[in-house]
Amino acid sequence: MSRIRLLLCKDCRSAEVLPDYQGDPHGDTVLEYATAKHAYSNGERHLGRLYPVDGVDEDRWHSSPDIRDGILKRVWQEEGATGMEPWVYQAVNTLKADAMQCWRSRHRPETCSDFHSEKKRLVPPTAADRKSEGMPKWDTHNSSAQRYLCDYCPIRSVNEQKMRHKLGLYK
Repeated sequence: MSRIRLLLCKDCRSAEVLPDYQGDPHGDTVLEYATAKHAYSNGERHLGRLYPVDGVDEDRWHSSPDIRDGILKRVWQEEGATGMEPWVYQAVNTLKADAMQCWRSRHRPETCSDFHSEKKRLVPPTAADRKSEGMPKWDTHNSSAQRYLCDYCPIRSVNEQKMRHKLGLYK
């Protein structure tokens, strides 16, 4: 029988597909590898749960969005999700992955010259829709509405600490 497992991280709000495993739990290296990346900087592990999904193999999971979305919606409802659709969490996870890739591509710097720069600004691709609806262009000068890829990067916490230090909040 085909079967997969879903690893849900309640802290990251992510779901990861793992192959089925029937052996000794101490020998489940795939699960250990998958959970190892779900930890805080102090080493404390995130909270999560492992769901077995019968009747679905990895090929069907990846090739059938209707089945995948239905299972994810049901599982997150069981977990007491906030009610947002799974695509919202997937979008955030994609931004986190892109930010980590950017950080790693720069050889994991402690500071970043592109932090909150124009080329890291996230602008919604809605220019044509806004124009057709008679709405103004996206306001790039409204600082409260701006989001940057940097907001999902580890460097953000470093920059926040520097700002708080300058403000004297660590005294």
